[in-house]
Amino acid sequence: MIMYDRDFGISIFQNFRGYDSLLDDAEWLLERTHCKSRGFLIRVVMKGKKRGLWIGEYLYGKKGIVRQELIFQGYAENISRVILEYAGGRISEENLLRRIRIENLRELDSKVIRDFKYYYCPSNRFLHECPHVNDVYSRLVKKYGGEKWVPYSLLALEMEKIEPCKDVIICPLVASNMFERVLNLNRALKTRRIGEIRFVTPDFVKII
Repeated sequence: MIMYDRDFGISIFQNFRGYDSLLDDAEWLLERTHCKSRGFLIRVVMKGKKRGLWIGEYLYGKKGIVRQELIFQGYAENISRVILEYAGGRISEENLLRRIRIENLRELDSKVIRDFKYYYCPSNRFLHECPHVNDVYSRLVKKYGGEKWVPYSLLALEMEKIEPCKDVIICPLVASNMFERVLNLNRALKTRRIGEIRFVTPDFVKII
């Protein structure tokens, strides 16, 4: 069984021994898992010779599963096959996590997954895949680049123009704290090795 949690990310539960009831199994697991806020669980299921997915949603402050779905058609077959390959030791955990990212799961015909949002953009996704980082950097270089010393607050105000991804509640680039916004952008730029925002005084920066 695999858990996708808004605050704690993805957790994999192996060698799970249940009660032969999808709902009871999920609720038993939720009762014993403390690192959770809201999200959903997925599990491979069989219907005749068809493989599919059971998806169960849980909410903070609510007891048990509040919504569940069974999906057999389309992309569910691919995801279930990948999970079984991992369970059988044929692919690594790293490979599994790459192939069952929430972005991939959105191809499923699942209202639970479509409604799911991260509270804060996952660090790895933000640092390596955020579609806004390069665009913001290009815009800032064009406007404030070169040898100019610029108040970091101006950069933060420029970043407010970003439209956050629909599956994230808080985007690191539009965090409420202006200083934090600039630090987050700089962290992503340095990770991607495309530039840097260097503080030359406590209040002024230079875009490199």
